[in-house]
Amino acid sequence: MKRIHKILAVVLCLTLAGVLLLPALAAPAADDSRPRNAGVAFNDKGQLTILQVADLQDDETLDPLAKSSLKRAIEKSNPDLIIMTGDNIAGYSCKTKTAARAAIKNYMDVFEKYGVPVAIVFGNHDDDDTPYTKLEQIEQYETYSCFIGCAGVVTEKTVGDNHTINVGTYNIPVYESAGSDKVIYNIWCFDSGNYNPDNDYGGYGYVLPEQVDWYVQRSNELKAANGGVPVPSIAFQHIVPPQIVRALKEVPAGTEGAVGFAGSYYTLPDGTDLSTNWMSEAPCPPNTSFGPGYAQVNAMLEQGDVTAVFFGHDHINSYIVDYEGIDLVSSPGCTFSSYNDYHRGYRVITLDKNDLSGYETYTMLTSELLEESPADSLLLKLRDFFDKIGDFFENLWDRLTAVFKK
Repeated sequence: MKRIHKILAVVLCLTLAGVLLLPALAAPAADDSRPRNAGVAFNDKGQLTILQVADLQDDETLDPLAKSSLKRAIEKSNPDLIIMTGDNIAGYSCKTKTAARAAIKNYMDVFEKYGVPVAIVFGNHDDDDTPYTKLEQIEQYETYSCFIGCAGVVTEKTVGDNHTINVGTYNIPVYESAGSDKVIYNIWCFDSGNYNPDNDYGGYGYVLPEQVDWYVQRSNELKAANGGVPVPSIAFQHIVPPQIVRALKEVPAGTEGAVGFAGSYYTLPDGTDLSTNWMSEAPCPPNTSFGPGYAQVNAMLEQGDVTAVFFGHDHINSYIVDYEGIDLVSSPGCTFSSYNDYHRGYRVITLDKNDLSGYETYTMLTSELLEESPADSLLLKLRDFFDKIGDFFENLWDRLTAVFKK
């Protein structure tokens, strides 16, 4: 009888140990070999050109104008690297996994054809109301030889009924030259989440504490390997950090060109070149009264490696503003399937290994890219014409309903 008790005790101990070890077994260390081994390097001219594609946000039938402009953007900028900064698909329009897979295939087939390395981060709409999870989407991306991203750091947070999972936080080391093993630059890719799971705050998502901890650790590793000097870096994500409200100029209500956010009004800072920078809508960061949302950029300031954070999310904004030495860079959306205006386009960023303290950047407007094709130009004009007609009848309907409600 005692022998049986001993056996049962051993079985129970082993079972308990297995249960305790389960979380560790279920969450192995992130495999980041793909971006590390991608061999992203400065070219023969000592430069690295990045094409940022923000908010393509389409479904299984990619708009033909979006596809045409995407091809022309690649051909015109001749990038060494393409980075998609979230809302790559419109999850809410992809009600099946088949539809979501088709949406991704539409643009990844284009990238594969051009053979340019591609990295992605997720936005708030990529897994919005679609059964195709971000982890499953990463698996599809990984079937393409041009894709150099990875699932990276995966973190989850649940508060009550609210749940968020951030997938695809990793870094891409940039080597001094092709074939070199010396890292002289670095690119951070962050999943900024979808919507804030914290019940008392709401608003858009943010980079979670585990991601910030990983960033600090990896930043220190790069610094140590670089002789104790921080490795110059830039970062890409979807949602604008909350520090944006501190970087903009707060103005009285009614100020020309001001946009309203959370009861306050803002313009771009004095001295901003309004011919190349515009803010046509209020930025949409996480709730700015939510302290943890600030942790990411605060950590970057402490680490001293990041010179700029590039994001999308606000489709009709394109600007560069300084926050304590870090540029916050909003890039226009290129979508033809969600809200936009004549500002839709792409951002091009060029790095020079002879001066790693900064970068050069400009935007390519979709309208200008499509003008190079008579057929596309005509289609764009027809689309704009019918959009205006639609806006007219929508406004008329609103006025009529307002009258009858009185």
